[in-house]
Amino acid sequence: MSSDKFSRREFLKLVAAGTALFTFGKLVDFHGLLKQQSNAKAGQSSESNLLPSANAQTPADPWVFGPPVWVTAIHAALLPTGKLLIVAGSGYHNTTVSGPYEAKIMDVNGNEEVSFTFPDDPWCCGQTNLGNGNILWAGGTLGYDIQNTAGVFQGAKIAYEFNVYTNKFEKLTDMLHGRWYPTCLVLPDGKVFVVSGLDEYGQRNALVEIYDPDTKTFTVQYDPGSNNEYCVGQGINLPGAGSPCYGGPGQGVSPWISLYPRMHLMPSGLIASVGMQHYVHIINPTTGEWGASIGDTQVLWRDYGTSFLLPLHNTASERGKVLIAGGSIDWASPATAVCEMLDFDAGTNTAPVFRTTGSLGTGRRFPVPVMLPTGELFLFGGAYGLADEYVRTPEMFNVQTETWSTLPAAKVSRTYHQTGFLLLDGRVWTASGQPNRAEWERRTEIFSPWYMFAGSRPVINGRVNSAPYGGTLRIPTTNGSDIDSVSLVRLPTYTHHYNPDMRLIWLQIISTDSTGINVSAPINGRIAPPGDYMVHILNSAGVPSEAKVVRLPA
Repeated sequence: MSSDKFSRREFLKLVAAGTALFTFGKLVDFHGLLKQQSNAKAGQSSESNLLPSANAQTPADPWVFGPPVWVTAIHAALLPTGKLLIVAGSGYHNTTVSGPYEAKIMDVNGNEEVSFTFPDDPWCCGQTNLGNGNILWAGGTLGYDIQNTAGVFQGAKIAYEFNVYTNKFEKLTDMLHGRWYPTCLVLPDGKVFVVSGLDEYGQRNALVEIYDPDTKTFTVQYDPGSNNEYCVGQGINLPGAGSPCYGGPGQGVSPWISLYPRMHLMPSGLIASVGMQHYVHIINPTTGEWGASIGDTQVLWRDYGTSFLLPLHNTASERGKVLIAGGSIDWASPATAVCEMLDFDAGTNTAPVFRTTGSLGTGRRFPVPVMLPTGELFLFGGAYGLADEYVRTPEMFNVQTETWSTLPAAKVSRTYHQTGFLLLDGRVWTASGQPNRAEWERRTEIFSPWYMFAGSRPVINGRVNSAPYGGTLRIPTTNGSDIDSVSLVRLPTYTHHYNPDMRLIWLQIISTDSTGINVSAPINGRIAPPGDYMVHILNSAGVPSEAKVVRLPA
């Protein structure tokens, strides 16, 4: 009899997911119905002008409309206050190619909005959460493809730092050359690895630049084991293209990699570059060395797919895992449902084991990856084929079983340029999506995971004081006797269906008393790079508290 029982946590998740309900003693499955609903197509032109009021929220329908955004949330960051910093720039729209270039701070409850304008266009920049809590925005758009004879997008070499204390943008010294679609990845020492993007002539920028937040400057980093060369704008038919040139023996530039490469800082301190192309690179950001491409994923390409760094466990022996999901083999092909794991734990720091995991229920391009404080991984939105073949049903990845399950469908279709965030209260905010250059999606939706319907949640009763690496974090709570685990989630920054700051670390509980619990702080900057993190305590049913923000290290 006992073997047939659900645990309390399993029961709550089953009911809250809305995929099944108990009626007259029978288990009624609505999973198929929800999946059918998720495949319905929606015309954005007529829908986008509607500004719906919030609807009632239930476990069977965990979605509500939030206040609309007035600039499209193409680049967005969660601030320590719980507010959202949204940078649109020109926003990929026919009417704003020449400006205005905008950004806003938004309260997800619609209570406040602060507006900014820029002399430069930060659309298609890269961004990351810095160790001092500020947000770095690097690159952007110098020119649209319709503004030059070569028909290419041209990258801007601009960079800004957003100060979370003053709510102001500071323009930084320019990078050496333009970057349109770059990736910015924070390193264990707090510096930032900046790579890829199109240069000012529309050619792939092969330079690696390191941003130092202390000096607010960029420095080129070469690969001493490479002879690769790069000439700015080479092959592009625009005046001035083709020079200067960089690289050569003993000071090579990067190999060819995709735009907005999906990169993750691993516990070894090395960087794994896992998409959007099918080659995998392991980079040593300390020496600048790029290893030879390794492996060859089953899917030849991951065009507008995404990736997850799986939860870490704050140990010296772990090497980590990366899940690759979504995307298609080229722009015109349907999305793949095949998902792959790069298992560094099963391999080595430079040679992970490649294997497939459970497949998605529906392949999708342009999905938003979100990690919950429970360690569960979600994909929201996207499209199966071209931009009008919407997938509204979220899918959740279980890291233990490595399988996906579907959840109730969203009401709004979201594709290219959609974004989404784990909020401090545990909900997920979703926004934007542009099927073409003539339409903006202004509506937002908020998704409540299963634990939002699970009854009483544990509470962190006050501020969580910071600690040095390897030290002890003190979390004030009167629920200590019922706390089973503690998770640390790095504040996210999103653009183009990728979060370079995605990171969850499980922290070991050292002791518990009537006023709080003591937990092990992250052991080093490779496990938890400097910056702001959300702290959650989870009870015996796996239900997390609302988050408190802590900056690490002390």
